[in-house]
Amino acid sequence: QQTLKLMQQDIAKIIKEVKSGNKMAFKYLVDQHQQYAFNVAFRVLCNEEDAKDVVQESFIKIWKKINSFDAKLKFTTWMYKIVLNSAIDKMKSTRRINILNIDKLEDSLGELEKYGPDVQIENQELGNMITCISEGLPKKQRLVFVLRDLQGLDPVEVEKILDMSDTSVKSNLYNARKFVREKLAKLMIYERRVQ
Repeated sequence: QQTLKLMQQDIAKIIKEVKSGNKMAFKYLVDQHQQYAFNVAFRVLCNEEDAKDVVQESFIKIWKKINSFDAKLKFTTWMYKIVLNSAIDKMKSTRRINILNIDKLEDSLGELEKYGPDVQIENQELGNMITCISEGLPKKQRLVFVLRDLQGLDPVEVEKILDMSDTSVKSNLYNARKFVREKLAKLMIYERRVQ
């Protein structure tokens, strides 16, 4: 608890420095948060290059908009919002098709094994599959699923980031989990047939 308070105070000081135009403070902010930003972008897009682009775009936006940051908010909540919006824009611009096919899943699994975010799931391959399956979810469900189940954020923070009600978060998460479970079951059957 004490460490968390100290970290939040440090972040407040760093942001104050960034707001005054200190580029070294901004570099520190980027170094401290770029992996989190990449994790979110990668889990939404399931593509390493697109995720890197989104992280870069997001930090440019953060630099430009830092004066509009409200110190009463958690910095990470504000950052997640910017990263998610950039990832959504990227999805629209690349006209990504939300249909899961086995070849694409295998490619993504390879990518995730090399560059994958730190998924807190005992079976790493299962974690990779779940991340890729979530690519087939409708946008709202996918964002709720990524933030809640893959990033492990608490429901209140997810509501703030996505500007959604508690009920909406719960129903989208319920439907997302149902979809992922069904797809996972089908994949397991497919794998058994192939072996």
